Amino acid sequence: MGKSWLLCTLAIEQCLKTPNSIVALIAPEVKVIKRILRAKMREILIDCPKELAPEYKTVDHIYKFPNGSEIQIAGTDNGHAESLRGIKANLCIVDEAGFCSDLDYIVKNILIPTTTNTDGKIILSSTPPKTNDHDFVKFWQRAELVGSLIIRTIYNNPRLNKKQIEDLAEAIGGIESVSFRREYLCELITSEEDAVVPEFNEALRSKIVKEWIRPPYYDAYASMDIGFRDLTVVLLAYYDFRKGKLIIEDELVIKGDKFLTHIFAKDLRDKEQKLWINSRTGEAKEPYLRVADNNNLILLNDLQVQHRLTFMAIAKDNSDAALNNMRMMLKQERIIINPRCITLINHLKHAIWNKARNNYVRSADNGHADAVDSLKYLCRGIQMNKNPYPDNYAFEDMKVDDMFVSKNLSQNNKLHEDFLKLFAMPRKKRVTNK
Repeated sequence: MGKSWLLCTLAIEQCLKTPNSIVALIAPEVKVIKRILRAKMREILIDCPKELAPEYKTVDHIYKFPNGSEIQIAGTDNGHAESLRGIKANLCIVDEAGFCSDLDYIVKNILIPTTTNTDGKIILSSTPPKTNDHDFVKFWQRAELVGSLIIRTIYNNPRLNKKQIEDLAEAIGGIESVSFRREYLCELITSEEDAVVPEFNEALRSKIVKEWIRPPYYDAYASMDIGFRDLTVVLLAYYDFRKGKLIIEDELVIKGDKFLTHIFAKDLRDKEQKLWINSRTGEAKEPYLRVADNNNLILLNDLQVQHRLTFMAIAKDNSDAALNNMRMMLKQERIIINPRCITLINHLKHAIWNKARNNYVRSADNGHADAVDSLKYLCRGIQMNKNPYPDNYAFEDMKVDDMFVSKNLSQNNKLHEDFLKLFAMPRKKRVTNK
């Protein structure tokens, strides 16, 4: 099945199962509606019983069903979408949304108001647009953040075999070509010149976005990028000294207009204490260091004096060098990111430079890729040469952390703690009688 076929099917199903439903079906141009959507509708309805079949009203572009339901069709060109104002829609569908003009305006000012009293849903469907400054890209990224993004590629098509896909790819420039990746793999193509972190591609993400077994000894860190009208992003991490890797375990993200110091302090303290529990004592482990950007020293002072949360203001000179250092650490797989850090992952994937290349383009969550800067400060602040293991640690020559790969073992806290205590015992000196 294709996108248009699926969307038309969903529209018909809504109208048949719920009498008096209204479905808004939108495409970039009225001529697209006539050439594609109406053709799909005819195919789907060819075996529809007459007592259920809708009648198409050519002048109004409306399919009227006997049970009172309607599918109202409009293009986004020449203001045709304005005809949908005032209706109460149970379902709104935008086909080829990545090629609709004024998509942001249409969704926010026309479609969302039609669903206010119906709890209706809005579906945006499209292949990726040619440029990433289209409104559809922001909706795409936001859907990814909240878990409402569905991607289907040519490899999900059961009617095509491997040879057919290879032949098709070859015809348009190969599997690695921009055309194949955009049209058939549904990739948002960002040029390396525009991307802030071009290294964070699909291949790298598959290697470094994963769970990581925490070692018996580590230094914990917190890094904060302070937002005003943007986002405040705190990354919670630790440095695995033996593996030489920075592990990003969690994140705390607050919108600028929602930031209240006392609430932030409580949320951060709760997250730290829940995340870093000493397996031997059961007590919360304090971070070895917290770092933050230096653009709000009053806030940092308030956090320290009023809430006993000390952040070191990180230097922001040589920003390009700090960013490049972070990029190299990512490329060398020296940074591991837990999959729950969805804001960090999203910002690393989609952050792009503005035309002047002196700031990031605003991200879909109304931030400025703030998690990228938070990671940059973290990479600058960690003490890689500090050894967290005690002098009498008995198994410095054994890969103790590799013994914890069993998922069942790591989930069984009591057994896990006993195991740690056993292997943390100091080594007894051997006495030789001469």
